[in-house]
Amino acid sequence: MIKREHLKTAIDAIYAVDRESGYGLRELFDAARISIPATEGSHARSSGGRGFHYYFEGERVDIPKTAFVAEGIATLEQSLVLKLGELREKQIRSVDWVSGNVRQLARDIRRAGMELVVDHELLRLPVLPTDLDAPLRMPDPKFGGPHFSGHLSGGQPARFMPLPLSREILLQVAGQRFEFFDVRFLLQSWSDETLPWIYACISQKQILGLVKLQLHRHPVNTRIEIKYIARRMPQHHDIDTPPKGVGTFLLAGVWMLWHTFYPDARHIFLDGEVGAHTFYMDCGFREQRSCRYILETPDGYLLTAIADMADDARPPEGKLKPGLEGLISASIKRLQQVSRSTDRDSALRFITRCLMSRHQPYPATTALTLFLKYQHRIPEAKALIDLATRTGKVSIAGERPDSQLTVLVVNDPRFALHLEKVFHLESPKRFHAFNKALNHPSITGRWHSLMIEPAERQQLLWVHTTEYLDRLEKTSGRQLVTLDMDTQTTAHSWEVACLAVGGVFRLMDGICDGRASRGIAAVRPPGHHAEPDRAMGFCLLNNVALAARYLQKIHGVDRIMIVDLDAHHGNGTQAVFYDDDSVLFVSTHCFPSYPGTGNFGEIGREKGKGFTVNIPMDKGAGDSDFVTVTHRIIAPLAHGFRPEFILVSLGFDLYLHDRLGGMKVTPEGYGILTTLLLQMADRECQGRIAFVLEGGYSVKGIEECGLKFLQQLCRTGIGESEQSGSWSQHFQFIPSTVSKVIEVQKTFWPHLI
Repeated sequence: MIKREHLKTAIDAIYAVDRESGYGLRELFDAARISIPATEGSHARSSGGRGFHYYFEGERVDIPKTAFVAEGIATLEQSLVLKLGELREKQIRSVDWVSGNVRQLARDIRRAGMELVVDHELLRLPVLPTDLDAPLRMPDPKFGGPHFSGHLSGGQPARFMPLPLSREILLQVAGQRFEFFDVRFLLQSWSDETLPWIYACISQKQILGLVKLQLHRHPVNTRIEIKYIARRMPQHHDIDTPPKGVGTFLLAGVWMLWHTFYPDARHIFLDGEVGAHTFYMDCGFREQRSCRYILETPDGYLLTAIADMADDARPPEGKLKPGLEGLISASIKRLQQVSRSTDRDSALRFITRCLMSRHQPYPATTALTLFLKYQHRIPEAKALIDLATRTGKVSIAGERPDSQLTVLVVNDPRFALHLEKVFHLESPKRFHAFNKALNHPSITGRWHSLMIEPAERQQLLWVHTTEYLDRLEKTSGRQLVTLDMDTQTTAHSWEVACLAVGGVFRLMDGICDGRASRGIAAVRPPGHHAEPDRAMGFCLLNNVALAARYLQKIHGVDRIMIVDLDAHHGNGTQAVFYDDDSVLFVSTHCFPSYPGTGNFGEIGREKGKGFTVNIPMDKGAGDSDFVTVTHRIIAPLAHGFRPEFILVSLGFDLYLHDRLGGMKVTPEGYGILTTLLLQMADRECQGRIAFVLEGGYSVKGIEECGLKFLQQLCRTGIGESEQSGSWSQHFQFIPSTVSKVIEVQKTFWPHLI
């Protein structure tokens, strides 16, 4: 436990470097404002044996037991300086503080303590590092160097890279708890030139974990030692919960370093604490002796993390390719021999990730080749072979699908992480309902799932403002954040929103590259209400607007038509293209209704006049109304505009029993509308059409309407003949809505008359 002598020694050490801080701490100590627990017994009961602590101004301050034993007084010094910096800032703020953002005030107070710690530790150095004030830069994934990209267990993207020494990094370490790693440790590593051996798990420019390595070179027994490894530990002042999977991510990064840059090394080893025994054994380490662990062949979740990290745009170097191929071979061999469910699950997760490899073909081709060879011995082989060929990453000779008979689908299971375990109308149940429709026997084998990755931040700036993206990114890791009356985020919402946009981008690639002419992105969260600078109506990022910009910037598409088929007006999409004549935006929706926009007179401005067409429908509009509008307005507009690509914001909230829609469209009506849109795409743009999921708040409605939609999208022929014969009856009248739209738009689109 911490004793008075420890506190006094630490304060004396602080005084020797910084007299002002040391003097202030001495006064607090002498006045008993810095104190120790009353008795060792009470300390043991209150701490539960987890660590040591003392009291600063009546507030309990915990000191990690491992750090105190390893570093001694140095750990206590930095803790005291941190608390002194916070106290000074509190005293300054208390003079004129009346009211305001309490959470921001707490952050400012915490940062003042971190600043004092960094300044104090820099005073101890005879020579200061250069470029400490340079901003933190992430390595470019397209270029070489010892860094790798991957994802944490919740899908959050992260980088494994050498720790860059900057003031920003030192402040983060000063304000967080990493066992073994503190500001003094990092500066000492800089002084003794071992800093290049410290690697970090960094996500959104935040350090989540650190590892320090040492290479033991020997002519016949070169080894890599993990000297220290630590993830960011949660603290009582944390607003955000550290994500899971950081330890596994760090070990995957070390394995990648080994096989890429030090292929002559025999293995990785470490001396680990007893409490981490289960973690290391689950990752594939074997215990050489008490607390000495050796890693030769990874296992468990570490295998999947390695496969994820190895899926790099750069070609594999060193022994990375044969190393990963060896793991694939060993895992498939295990599937032939092992019956334990946990062991099979581990191998299946790893092989599935290899089959879904996006950048490098060799993991998928290696796995598929072995599966084809041993499929009679592996019960899961047929399903995994089907998965591999449906994703389109690999194909079996002689079984190349016809692009005109193929539907591309984006339905990543990570979409269910948004608003997980929160009661909300825009719930993961919507995603599961659409997946149920996807698995219907009538469309089996008719669609291919796409492997996706998150969109990059600079791509999001094509539509959204920097300030808005900053606000949204700060919600990551937080349990619940309310952005407006209807729109909330949970811990993984930011990552899932970026993944949704990335999924839509992959769908655009698939269609433009000729793999298929049509597809559906069953993404969450929806996007058509999201404006450039704010979230609205359950929407975070505008998926369809970003898809249009992607088509223009990446694939050189000049004319794009967006059809918003949803019970609510796509105000966000309209705002993005309101003065743009390269995108024709057409929206059918209930009016008046949320969000209150989308009346006839909203037609665009400047060069975009006439390229926004709103078709406000009366509440209760049904199949015949929407079919008529599609036939009389949407199809003629497409013929006049001649789009090169059609995007459809598809909401299933037109369903007659939807909780929010107020419309009366049946599942059969969705089938008819889908066929009309597909025929329109065939006539105008070689069939190139992509649907992006928006609203729909009835699970039953999504299942039933989704199935009818998918059957027509996959052109199964189910119900087409019956529907074809019934369309003509819907074209025999022109409702007032159609007449008003023609009246408003005839100046810009004379052929509507």
